[in-house]
Amino acid sequence: MSEQHILFVSVQGHGHVYPSLGVVSELVGRGHRVTYLTTPLFDDEVTAAGAEVAHYRSVFDDVHVPDMVAMDDAEAQLHLIYLRENVAILEAAEAACDDDVPDLVVYDVFPFVAGRLLATRWRRPAVRLSPIFAANEHYSIFEALWQSAGFRHPADVPAFRPAMVELLAAYGLSTPIREFWDAVEDLNIVFIPKSFQIAGETFDERFVFVGPSISPQRLERKWRPPDPERRIALVSLGNQFNEHPEFFRACAEAFAGTPWHLVMAIGGFLDPAALGPMPPNVEVHPWVSFMDVLPQARVFITHGTTGAVMEALYWGCPLVVVPHFASEAAPSANRVVDMQLGYRLGPDRIDPATIYDTARRVADDQNVAQRVLALQAEIRAAGGPRLAADAIESYLTNVQSPVTAGTAR
Repeated sequence: MSEQHILFVSVQGHGHVYPSLGVVSELVGRGHRVTYLTTPLFDDEVTAAGAEVAHYRSVFDDVHVPDMVAMDDAEAQLHLIYLRENVAILEAAEAACDDDVPDLVVYDVFPFVAGRLLATRWRRPAVRLSPIFAANEHYSIFEALWQSAGFRHPADVPAFRPAMVELLAAYGLSTPIREFWDAVEDLNIVFIPKSFQIAGETFDERFVFVGPSISPQRLERKWRPPDPERRIALVSLGNQFNEHPEFFRACAEAFAGTPWHLVMAIGGFLDPAALGPMPPNVEVHPWVSFMDVLPQARVFITHGTTGAVMEALYWGCPLVVVPHFASEAAPSANRVVDMQLGYRLGPDRIDPATIYDTARRVADDQNVAQRVLALQAEIRAAGGPRLAADAIESYLTNVQSPVTAGTAR
């Protein structure tokens, strides 16, 4: 098809930006122009994928989410900061594209408020990207995440409702909050295999399950094991809820003096010095690309968010999940255990002996290995970036109409 201008809208999060970059590369390779809105943190990756970068400043730069979770009014505060993040994205996208209106808005599920309102403002079609479980009329990943944190639907939070109603009204909408929140786009690209989707049998042709979308740039490995004879284990608690030095110390002690090499990504908030001296077979990084380590890893010990799980399964690596560190990891971590793709370690089992025994057992569990390899095969056959780009181009062909560019509210 002829060149189209496509706006991708995402948040400041590796698990949200990275899954979309393979699709971006594929669309650019087909001759389309892509503008990608995120924060400067991802400039190199987005540029390498062939897109033009547009920036917003994340409100999360000024807050510490674990501190907010501990507040008495955490429910209201977290819903409100989520809305503020969407407003920051809205304002930046309008500034970047009001004079160069895209033909299509492709938005990540997290900033869906911004994505849907931009499509409304410009009268353009929209596509939702889901690097986590998709949501339809039968299953809501938002509801699952709220429940795991003990929160209500934002529509039921008095401190949130006025701000959301005011934002919708600014875009000419009087839609009830719950109806706006639960609306389903006509095309949804889901970066997991369908068998992993909760209530997968209820998802119709509006949902295209393409599996993890890995950009070619992320397949270029920059890390090599120092001793190829040792088994490799990877440990990470993600970017937000990783200030648990006692957990990382326990992992280091667990693998000390064993025939394993341990790689730990401890995040940017935790000072490596807080962990103390490390055994010679343990290396510590604030951040390391999972795609560098997982191809050689025999086990991944992680909180269990969907992005981490999908990258492990892409490489056929079994998991040990510790979701109690971050409630947002609960749905996908539970799915790992339900599908026998790994083991769970509860909060009462975080000691060196149990960590090592669990990692060793899951690495040698043939039932787990067979299930992981079966899902890896499904992922590799799911279609990835090419299928996603096919679906987007087909959708654009079907919905495009001669709308006047630059239309604003």
